[in-house]
Amino acid sequence: MLEEIEMDGKAGQFSGNKNTFFLALRGAPSEDEEQLREGDVFAITEGVDVEAGDLVVWWTGVERTMALARVQDDFSFKAVGGFMGPPERLSAEVRGVVVGRLRHFEPGQSQEA
Repeated sequence: MLEEIEMDGKAGQFSGNKNTFFLALRGAPSEDEEQLREGDVFAITEGVDVEAGDLVVWWTGVERTMALARVQDDFSFKAVGGFMGPPERLSAEVRGVVVGRLRHFEPGQSQEA
Protein backbone atom coordinates (compact mmCIF):
# COMPACT_ATOMS: atom_id res chain seq x y z
CA MET A 1 0.00 0.00 0.00
CA LEU A 2 1.14 3.54 -0.69
CA GLU A 3 0.35 6.21 1.89
CA GLU A 4 0.73 9.94 1.31
CA ILE A 5 2.92 11.53 3.98
CA GLU A 6 4.41 14.91 4.90
CA MET A 7 8.19 15.25 4.91
CA ASP A 8 10.41 17.54 6.94
CA GLY A 9 14.14 18.11 7.09
CA LYS A 10 16.11 18.25 3.86
CA ALA A 11 13.54 16.17 1.97
CA GLY A 12 10.83 18.57 3.05
CA GLN A 13 12.33 21.36 0.95
CA PHE A 14 10.69 19.72 -2.07
CA SER A 15 7.30 19.98 -0.38
CA GLY A 16 7.21 23.64 -1.35
CA ASN A 17 6.78 22.51 -4.95
CA LYS A 18 3.02 22.15 -5.35
CA ASN A 19 3.60 19.39 -7.94
CA THR A 20 5.71 17.18 -5.65
CA PHE A 21 4.39 14.96 -2.86
CA PHE A 22 5.63 11.94 -0.92
CA LEU A 23 4.35 8.39 -0.61
CA ALA A 24 5.53 5.78 1.89
CA LEU A 25 5.45 2.08 1.11
CA ARG A 26 3.51 0.25 3.82
CA GLY A 27 3.69 -3.54 4.01
CA ALA A 28 6.38 -5.85 2.71
CA PRO A 29 6.57 -5.77 -1.10
CA SER A 30 7.24 -8.82 -3.24
CA GLU A 31 10.83 -9.24 -4.33
CA ASP A 32 11.54 -8.05 -7.85
CA GLU A 33 14.08 -6.06 -9.83
CA GLU A 34 12.96 -2.79 -8.17
CA GLN A 35 14.34 -3.90 -4.75
CA LEU A 36 11.54 -2.14 -2.89
CA ARG A 37 11.50 -2.30 0.90
CA GLU A 38 8.84 -1.56 3.47
CA GLY A 39 9.26 2.03 4.63
CA ASP A 40 10.71 3.32 1.36
CA VAL A 41 9.56 6.89 0.70
CA PHE A 42 9.04 8.06 -2.86
CA ALA A 43 9.11 11.65 -4.09
CA ILE A 44 6.44 11.93 -6.77
CA THR A 45 6.09 14.78 -9.24
CA GLU A 46 2.81 15.37 -11.04
CA GLY A 47 2.44 16.96 -14.44
CA VAL A 48 5.71 15.83 -16.01
CA ASP A 49 6.08 13.91 -19.25
CA VAL A 50 6.05 10.16 -18.77
CA GLU A 51 8.65 8.20 -20.72
CA ALA A 52 9.24 4.50 -21.27
CA GLY A 53 11.29 3.16 -18.36
CA ASP A 54 9.88 5.59 -15.78
CA LEU A 55 8.68 4.33 -12.42
CA VAL A 56 5.23 5.84 -11.92
CA VAL A 57 2.32 5.87 -9.53
CA TRP A 58 -0.91 5.01 -11.32
CA TRP A 59 -4.41 5.17 -9.93
CA THR A 60 -8.07 5.25 -10.85
CA GLY A 61 -8.71 8.54 -9.05
CA VAL A 62 -9.18 6.89 -5.65
CA GLU A 63 -6.26 7.02 -3.18
CA ARG A 64 -6.47 3.37 -2.15
CA THR A 65 -5.97 2.30 -5.79
CA MET A 66 -2.50 3.89 -6.06
CA ALA A 67 0.15 1.44 -7.22
CA LEU A 68 3.68 1.47 -8.61
CA ALA A 69 4.48 0.38 -12.14
CA ARG A 70 7.27 0.64 -14.68
CA VAL A 71 6.25 2.19 -18.02
CA GLN A 72 7.00 -0.16 -20.92
CA ASP A 73 8.06 0.79 -24.47
CA ASP A 74 4.42 0.57 -25.61
CA PHE A 75 3.40 2.79 -22.64
CA SER A 76 1.64 -0.05 -20.87
CA PHE A 77 2.26 -0.52 -17.14
CA LYS A 78 4.36 -3.39 -15.77
CA ALA A 79 3.40 -3.96 -12.13
CA VAL A 80 6.29 -3.95 -9.63
CA GLY A 81 6.82 -4.91 -5.99
CA GLY A 82 3.70 -7.05 -5.78
CA PHE A 83 1.39 -4.25 -6.83
CA MET A 84 -1.25 -5.19 -9.36
CA GLY A 85 -1.38 -3.68 -12.81
CA PRO A 86 -4.44 -1.67 -13.74
CA PRO A 87 -7.49 -3.79 -14.57
CA GLU A 88 -8.41 -3.59 -18.24
CA ARG A 89 -11.99 -2.61 -17.43
CA LEU A 90 -10.94 0.47 -15.42
CA SER A 91 -9.42 3.65 -16.69
CA ALA A 92 -6.05 4.15 -15.01
CA GLU A 93 -3.99 7.29 -15.18
CA VAL A 94 -0.54 8.32 -14.06
CA ARG A 95 -0.71 10.29 -10.84
CA GLY A 96 2.99 11.13 -11.02
CA VAL A 97 6.53 10.05 -11.84
CA VAL A 98 8.87 8.80 -9.11
CA VAL A 99 11.71 11.33 -9.05
CA GLY A 100 13.42 10.05 -5.91
CA ARG A 101 13.48 7.24 -3.38
CA LEU A 102 14.47 7.68 0.26
CA ARG A 103 15.43 4.76 2.45
CA HIS A 104 16.45 4.72 6.10
CA PHE A 105 19.32 2.32 6.75
CA GLU A 106 19.77 0.62 10.08
CA PRO A 107 23.26 -0.28 11.32
CA GLY A 108 24.22 -3.67 9.93
CA GLN A 109 21.64 -3.47 7.13
CA SER A 110 22.87 -4.06 3.59
CA GLN A 111 23.48 -0.80 1.72
CA GLU A 112 22.63 -2.35 -1.67
CA ALA A 113 19.60 -1.12 -3.61
